[in-house]
This record gives sequence, C-alpha cells and structure tokens, in this order.
Amino acid sequence: MPADPPPLSALEAQSQLKEALRKAWDRGSAESTPLALVMVGFDKQETAEGTDILQRALRVHCARTHDSVLRRANDQYVAVLPDTSPAGARLIGERIVEAMRLEDNDHAHRVSVGVAVAVPDDHRDPSDLLRRAETSFDAAQSNGGDRCVGGQGSGSAKTPKITPGAFSALGKIFGKTKKEEEYRRGTD
Repeated sequence: MPADPPPLSALEAQSQLKEALRKAWDRGSAESTPLALVMVGFDKQETAEGTDILQRALRVHCARTHDSVLRRANDQYVAVLPDTSPAGARLIGERIVEAMRLEDNDHAHRVSVGVAVAVPDDHRDPSDLLRRAETSFDAAQSNGGDRCVGGQGSGSAKTPKITPGAFSALGKIFGKTKKEEEYRRGTD
C-alpha cells in the first residue's frame, strides 16, 4: 500500500484551490453555467477516523470527472463543482452531512457545510464566490454545526417549467422554432 503523500503547506493548499477555482471559473464563464463551492469542516477536533469518513463521503458525492476536492486546512475541505445548480449543490452538502451522521454514532465527527453558487462572469471574480462559501460555512458552524447552509437563493422565484404547450404558443406568435422541434424529439 503506498504511503500517504505529505500534507500540503497552507500556501500550497491555497495555491491549488486558487488554480482549481480559476479553471472552473473560466469554464463556467465560457459556457454560462453555474459554479458551486462546497466548503466542509469538522465541528470538533479532526481525527483520523473522521477524516476517513469525510473523504469517503466527498469521493461519493463529488465524483464527476470535472469535480475537484481539495484540502484547504487541516480540518477543512473545499469541493469545486462546475455546472452545479444551487439546489444540486445544497443537496450535495446535505448528503455529506448525512453521510457523516450515518457513520458516526458518538457524534465525534460531525461537520458543517457552507455552499455558494454563481454563474461566472466578467463583473465578479472567483474570490467573491469563495468569500460567500466561507460566510455560509461560518453560519453553519455558528448555528450549532452538523448542518448545511447556503445553496438556495433566498426569496428568488422558481424557474418556470417549459412545457410543449409553451413552445406551441410561442410558435404561433414567432413561427416554429428549432428548440420546439428538439423538445418534441426528446419527448416522443
């Protein structure tokens, strides 16, 4: 069995996170897709057993090929999740908290999770998203820990579901669209 790699210095961890975030930000900006950050940290002193449980949970729930999970500090991890909606990021955070609960009967390895999501653009930069994730994480810890905070827009309206009828109504006004044809093929 190979030995564990030596722990990263704080500067190396910061550099890795900055690079992963920049790459994901550039991708999200080019594709106009949301980018989520999920910050996870232990509520009490980190232990080897707790770290193993958390790393398994992160591998399971942040497993897409373009997801990145980085250790930020001794007791903190950050998952960079491109193309992830606020609801999807929140669900991942809640699943990580639940995974820790399921494997931890003595409440020694509980975590707080902070979630932030943005569609990258030229008016903001990745550090804004990181600050929002840190704020959500701090809120989760200050409210007793063992919870996920953030990821869902407060007071924002739900995205309406587009139905075939909506495309038909628009088709009558604007003529048939390619999108309507694609939607019909996808639902036939």
